[in-house]
Amino acid sequence: MATSRQCSLGTDSITSMMTSKIVHQFALKPTGNSANDSALLPGLPYTAVEWSQVQVGTAVALMVGLWQLAFGLLGAGGLVVYFSDQLVQGFTCGAAVHVFSSQLKSVFGVKGMLDHFGVLKVIRTWINFFQVIKTTHIPTMITAFIAIIFLVVVKFGLNTSRRVIRVIRVPLPAELFVVIFGTLISAQVGLEANYGVSIIKRIPNGFPTPSTPTFAHMYNTTNPEDGFPTSLLSDTFAIAVVSLCLSITLALLFANQHGYAIDPNQEFKAQGLSKIFGSFFHCFPSSVSVARTAVQNDVGGRTQMVSVVQCAIVAVVIGALGQYMEPLPRACLGAIVMVSVLKLLFQIVQLVRLWHLSLVDWSIFVAVFLGVVILDVDIGLAVGVGWAIATVMLRLQKPKVGPLGRLPGTDIYRRTDVYLTAGEIPGVKIVRVDSPIYFANASYVKSRLYAWADLNNLITRWKETHKVDPTDNDSLKKEDFAYANNIAMDDDDEDEYPEGIVASLEPSVAQRRQSLLSSLSASLGTTRRNSVQAINMEDLSSQPRSYMSQGGLLKAEEEEEIPIKHLIIDCSEICFVDVTGVGFLKKTQSECAAIEVELLLACTNKPVRDMLALCGAVDYIQPHQYFVTLHDAVLYALKVQKQPNRYTASHKVNGLE
Repeated sequence: MATSRQCSLGTDSITSMMTSKIVHQFALKPTGNSANDSALLPGLPYTAVEWSQVQVGTAVALMVGLWQLAFGLLGAGGLVVYFSDQLVQGFTCGAAVHVFSSQLKSVFGVKGMLDHFGVLKVIRTWINFFQVIKTTHIPTMITAFIAIIFLVVVKFGLNTSRRVIRVIRVPLPAELFVVIFGTLISAQVGLEANYGVSIIKRIPNGFPTPSTPTFAHMYNTTNPEDGFPTSLLSDTFAIAVVSLCLSITLALLFANQHGYAIDPNQEFKAQGLSKIFGSFFHCFPSSVSVARTAVQNDVGGRTQMVSVVQCAIVAVVIGALGQYMEPLPRACLGAIVMVSVLKLLFQIVQLVRLWHLSLVDWSIFVAVFLGVVILDVDIGLAVGVGWAIATVMLRLQKPKVGPLGRLPGTDIYRRTDVYLTAGEIPGVKIVRVDSPIYFANASYVKSRLYAWADLNNLITRWKETHKVDPTDNDSLKKEDFAYANNIAMDDDDEDEYPEGIVASLEPSVAQRRQSLLSSLSASLGTTRRNSVQAINMEDLSSQPRSYMSQGGLLKAEEEEEIPIKHLIIDCSEICFVDVTGVGFLKKTQSECAAIEVELLLACTNKPVRDMLALCGAVDYIQPHQYFVTLHDAVLYALKVQKQPNRYTASHKVNGLE
């Protein structure tokens, strides 16, 4: 039912460790009487302790499956969009550390090494390992090292050599060779009897009889009034989330390598149903195994048929060959697991590349990797996803806001601090906002916009000459705007604010502005909007500009600057606005109208216009203030500025002129 072609579903060390925590909490404990603890229950291949562990494990599998099926039905797969490549790589690399660390006991055969759970599990595991390293069982370590050397040589040497592959045609199944020869050598030499090497020992033959999962062990027998433990819900929820995230990250990783797409919701449903079905056959929660998936990919698995073949082999082993696999040393299994996750561990070298490419992406990798390794898989995943979302929020919180100018000889407008040949239009300030405008960045966008257009100084001068009555709603309507518009933001060090923007309104400057505009619009063409005629913009390229000043089209020897009469906001990068963003635009329009600066919006998309209309912005921003292109808005502004008395009552907004 799933869409991933490489992922191998079954036992997984991470999911198993999280499940074992619940089993250890609710299952029966050994009594210490070896005779009672080793006695099999009638009609079952389990002891009393083992049967209680099976019952708890199957109950956990059922609950985890229900959680995952609910995720799939609710469409939670859409959240996978927050799994960036760096988050996937960091998570799988951190999970590989957990898997690698879990095999230390099997590979070195140390005694007294405990199972650790929760926060700092990996660190405590390694500390415990070095504390008992003196008890290393040499025959076990030698067996594991021989298997590791063979696996590394075959997987990273022979199977990656084009010359060898041309001869043998298919990659060598190194893991299968280790299992077969490890079992044969152990049986012939007697590794357990003669050398004390731990082996699998007992593998029950045949398939278990179906039974309904029971929650009897979950209830507190000493205090029945406590009822069902709520902690079980949170624990199984964590297992469900971690299992799905591990599956999706691995699926994305290998799908990217082999060039196909996956359906996260279908993956959720498939895994949920598999766990629910398996819980009726004594199965504990399954997951996509990091090691086995890596093995399945390394041996050449390209379609889901490889999982069918794998299941058939497992079925044969369970049904008939289980007893022949009992001599297999655990050290060989540990070696297979360790070598299988080496490629995932080697992803750590991506940090060097990411450091030079993007510090933000580097931080996402580090956050999720350290969170998984130091804290735990579930907590680390939450930390990684949280930080990934935070980086997006932080980047959107302080978007690029900068002035635009016209490139000579074109109707193209670009940032004047990037394109030094871009010339500013006299009396017109063009500012572009490179992000949506919403509650988190509205105050920042406002501060940057007002700084570039120098509206703060213009508003201050207007207030000095116009005594505003705080009770007068017709002066500046404050109650209609979002609270975020009143937040004072610090200046951003990234850009320098323009100096000397505000121009004096002396008659000589006004006459000079009118004369210059008249010369620029000497060849008016067809009507664009509201009877505004086209203007020949080619004349703009012939004029030198003063960098970052409003006198961009004045000659270099002219000291006076032309005052701003039009503020154009390029909305081409604004994909949406929320209520706070609309409030920002309303307030900007009202304040611009008060100081006789006309606000124009260019390149607005339909969602933005619909939101403005829905929030009542039509009472502030009139239809004639919207323009399809930025060039149309500039032509309109130039035409209006040729008429000094053009700012009439028709442009009143809420009583402001």
